[in-house]
Amino acid sequence: MALDARDFAGQEPWEQGPSAAEQMRFQQMHDRLLRRRGGLRGQQEQLWACVQAMQSLTSTVVEQLAGELPSMERQSVGRQWVLRDLRVLQAWLLSVEVLLERTGEVEWPPMVERLARELVGELAPDPHDAQRWQLNQLLERSSNRRDD
Repeated sequence: MALDARDFAGQEPWEQGPSAAEQMRFQQMHDRLLRRRGGLRGQQEQLWACVQAMQSLTSTVVEQLAGELPSMERQSVGRQWVLRDLRVLQAWLLSVEVLLERTGEVEWPPMVERLARELVGELAPDPHDAQRWQLNQLLERSSNRRDD
């Protein structure tokens, strides 16, 4: 019988804590995503694109898995569980898509968008910001010396 995520260490996936490397990777991805689309509208668009990509991928995986062995008798119990879980995930994604349609109707005033962009720097500071500042300082000093 095929193994699924529930068989790993006898725990459900959500019961397992992330490793230090996974937590660091998540933090880096989180910060990059925040900086890439710094406003509320940008985050909505980014989330919409992620949900659409996940829907496309899960639909394709379900089609492939279901098409490989069309007979239910020939499918393993593990494959049936995976197909069921993928279909449940597709239903959740559809629910998220409906919710995103509603949040997409919300118009953010320019003041709120400006505030969100300012707060992104606190939520996800640019790791290269200090280096850029130092470089700009050096460049400014060297250009001032040439002007003298």
